[in-house]
Amino acid sequence: MVLMPAYIALLLFLLPPAAAAAAAAAMDSAERETLFRVMEAVSSDRDWRVESPDPCGSPWPGLECKPAAGVGGGDAGAGVGAARMHVTRLDFGVEPNPTCKDAAAFPPEVFSLPHLQSLFFVDCFTNPSATTTLALPAPANLSASGLQQLSIRANPALSGTVPPALATLRSLQVLTISQNGLVRGEIPQGIRELTSLVRLDLSYNSLSGPVPSQIGQLKSLVGLDLSYNSLSGAIPSRIGELRQLQKLDLSSNNLTSGIPDTVANLTSLTFLALSNNGLIGHFPPGISGLRNLQYLIMDNNPMGGPLPSELGGLARLQELRLAGSGYSGPIPEAFGQLSSLTTLSLQDNNLTGPIPAALSRLGRMYHLNLSNNALGGAVPFDGAFLRRLGGNLDLSGNSGLCLDDRSVPRGVGVAVGSCRRGGDGDVPSSASSSSGSVGAGRGLTTTRGSREDSLLLGLLGPVCVAVSCLFALNEHAPY
Repeated sequence: MVLMPAYIALLLFLLPPAAAAAAAAAMDSAERETLFRVMEAVSSDRDWRVESPDPCGSPWPGLECKPAAGVGGGDAGAGVGAARMHVTRLDFGVEPNPTCKDAAAFPPEVFSLPHLQSLFFVDCFTNPSATTTLALPAPANLSASGLQQLSIRANPALSGTVPPALATLRSLQVLTISQNGLVRGEIPQGIRELTSLVRLDLSYNSLSGPVPSQIGQLKSLVGLDLSYNSLSGAIPSRIGELRQLQKLDLSSNNLTSGIPDTVANLTSLTFLALSNNGLIGHFPPGISGLRNLQYLIMDNNPMGGPLPSELGGLARLQELRLAGSGYSGPIPEAFGQLSSLTTLSLQDNNLTGPIPAALSRLGRMYHLNLSNNALGGAVPFDGAFLRRLGGNLDLSGNSGLCLDDRSVPRGVGVAVGSCRRGGDGDVPSSASSSSGSVGAGRGLTTTRGSREDSLLLGLLGPVCVAVSCLFALNEHAPY
């Protein structure tokens, strides 16, 4: 009997906080009404007003609520225990998040949610007969927004331009407007106002015009991706002011002129992609100073000239892709210093001379494509190297290359003719002159052949210059 009053007293002590917690889950009525309007514009998964009258009290996937920052976690001036829950994240389009209805419209009122920090529309606006415009409220209605992350991605029925009013969202750290093919127009110059941006991704749209030099004012940028648009003009030199930048992707645009020398200032870069543009000229002086660079992807630009030996100083480089860019002259011996290299693609250029023997010592290499050049001489790769690369080695389209029979393992699929010793050193046999291919499954395999095979090849060699040897020598191939 003595314990009963204490027990009752304990219950009385616990009840007020429980009641306060229930009160804390309640949302501000204006915020709740805004949320319901957003849901009605975008999603028809359910009757949100009926099934979720208190959204933050029983949140669904794609919705996150938190108490507002303030004293004791409550609203400013509200005191401890009086905190209300506020919408901080909305995620639409991919299950289990709310999916978007066929007639979904982009809801500008979503920016009126006063505590929203993250907003995602992914694979949401997809109906081609119900296009919707990427529209924002007036800048005056955005100035108080605390939005930090905005992702609008993979929406083929979303149209319009990148709204200049975005510049008002000064708290943005991550901005992704990507894979929305109907988003057109220029990148607004006001983007320079988003000085808190860490990542900017405007890839896979239909943007045109120049890359604005004002991007150089986004000093906190770590990632910049403007690839797969129709941007034109020169790469602005001010891009070299982005000293924190780790990823720069400007590939698949219509950019012209040269690579600005200031790119050499981007010493934090790990990924640089400039493929499929109209860039010409030389790499910037000091390119070897990009000590952190791991991926250099610059296929299909009319660069011309010799390959820069300075690239051999990029000790951390894993992929080097310079195909289809009009390079001439030899492959630099310095490329043999790229000890981290796994992929080297130099196909479809005008390279001459021998393959540097140092490439055979790159122990991490698993993909090598030197096809369709004018390389010559003996292939310097031993059997172990050839076995390791297998079908990932392509030396086809180099009629001057030949291979020492003794170094060719069976089953590798090498199809370059054997070398014969001449006064000028190793030269391809007549069969190799007509085939000229390694790893591509073309031409004639002449390895480990019998003396009779060799004599027959010598007799048929002149014929092979004019017609294919495939049928003439098929039955005499060693394997």
